[in-house]
Amino acid sequence: MPRNAVVPARTAVLPILVIVAGLALVIPRLNRTSDLDEIRAEEDSVECGDLPGECATPSPEGLRTERTLRAADVCPRSGYLCVELAERDTFRIRRWTDGVSGLVVHVPAPDFEDAAPSRELHRAAVRGVKAWDGQPFAITVDERGRLDADVTVTWQRQLPGTRLGVTELQWSPTQGLRVQALRVATRSPHDAQRILDPLQIQLTTAHEMGHALGLLHSDSERDVMYPTNTATSLSAQDYRTMEALYSLENGLLVVRN
Repeated sequence: MPRNAVVPARTAVLPILVIVAGLALVIPRLNRTSDLDEIRAEEDSVECGDLPGECATPSPEGLRTERTLRAADVCPRSGYLCVELAERDTFRIRRWTDGVSGLVVHVPAPDFEDAAPSRELHRAAVRGVKAWDGQPFAITVDERGRLDADVTVTWQRQLPGTRLGVTELQWSPTQGLRVQALRVATRSPHDAQRILDPLQIQLTTAHEMGHALGLLHSDSERDVMYPTNTATSLSAQDYRTMEALYSLENGLLVVRN
């Protein structure tokens, strides 16, 4: 549980949404590929689609009984927050709860790699996580595992397919967002003998940390949250979208019309 989270007096038994997001890139010279992150949403173990939105479009009756806002009132000043509406009629605001004022992120070294590259990849991952410090709240990086972590970066030599990073999230109306896993590969998906460049690790970790904070994908190559990220720093759109996400009510349903 987050260090600074407010614990509700009562917790209702409600469905929990599980989101899996992964970054897939072509490795040589950090070139981009047409492969996008594979994002899957599951609720009660039922696959819901390719994007972490709703398992099904809410019924008109459901829309009348829950808090909704029209896209026209939300999207114009919200960066890429509403990109999902290009493919579906609604999306839900899913983020950490208002009681959270900071996160502890444990970033260990990939100790299965040799000492020199392990140190370089470790430092790069720390830089990627710290890119979001203050956006929207303080991020404390714990490199030695001495603190109770809200998020833990775990390393693998390779991930399935061409993915370089995977973030697994849970969200519920009462508990908000929780990170189940944030995994980063140390080696090329095309060559198991090749250790990734530290810059690639920084880009991947920054992208996955954005998912861990609640952001989905951008539609602009200039943004860290573009599916095949090559941005070395947060863009104005990244900042604007994060601000919009945390200014809206957690669980709010945004509808196209």
